[in-house]
Amino acid sequence: MKNPLEVLKESAGALPRSQKLVVDYIIDHYSEVGFMTVGQLSKNVGTSTTTVMRLMSNVGYSGYSAFQKSLQAHLKEEAAPQIRLEKNLKNLSHNESWLQHYELQLEQIQKANQLNVETNLNEAVKLICSASHIYCTSVRSGLPVAQYLTHNLNRMLGNTKLTLADSSDWVDDVISFTENDLLIVVSYARYGERLLHYAEQAKKKGASVIAITDKFSSPLSSYADLVFACPADSIASHNSIVSTIFIVDYLIGSLSLEKTEYISKRLKEVDSILTQMNYHVQKKIDE
Repeated sequence: MKNPLEVLKESAGALPRSQKLVVDYIIDHYSEVGFMTVGQLSKNVGTSTTTVMRLMSNVGYSGYSAFQKSLQAHLKEEAAPQIRLEKNLKNLSHNESWLQHYELQLEQIQKANQLNVETNLNEAVKLICSASHIYCTSVRSGLPVAQYLTHNLNRMLGNTKLTLADSSDWVDDVISFTENDLLIVVSYARYGERLLHYAEQAKKKGASVIAITDKFSSPLSSYADLVFACPADSIASHNSIVSTIFIVDYLIGSLSLEKTEYISKRLKEVDSILTQMNYHVQKKIDE
């Protein structure tokens, strides 16, 4: 029996936004949803029972009870001893704030692992490999992720540029986009309006769009060919980029395996120039 959460994730991109909200809630609270009535679920999401039932039909279940039966079977599998051990280890007593932070980030990496289908990650690598030009963009808390991704992709491929959606300069780039180009957008709630404009214009030009965001119900999903959901909760008020970096780092590593010979040649040439410039520290530290 196929994992019902995987069924939801694989179908999320083609669903209307109202149903994507239900998908987000189920994925975030699946252990509770396994024992909720359809009325309780619709009330918690803030939607109608009709929306929930349409979702079940759209993802291939005969009804909510059929989905719930599949979900309950999945919950039993998760109750295996090794899984319980991992959860119990999180309850060890230590410095409270540090441990709380550690537990939260560990949980979010695990959620990112559960939320994002490996086939979609591999498809993203293919889009990156085949793109003529790659543009990475974000605003505010997502900007470090876009910078990290841009640096590594450009170092390996030489065709990647960081564009700041808060500046209107991206308009000068997007007018030249073609179906061979790729835009990678990083955004968390409350979602920058200019990022939506950028993604919309990229799609109008026929470019591919990858959205790296916090939920499948993100408004960016409407413009994206691929969506990666990375939980961004923190123990403070900021959006945490930890689980996003986890996913992005996987993409970078997978790209290295996909185009090893080409990337190795580029890195050797780059290193040769840096060596000629004495770019790196050469002086030995006295022992």
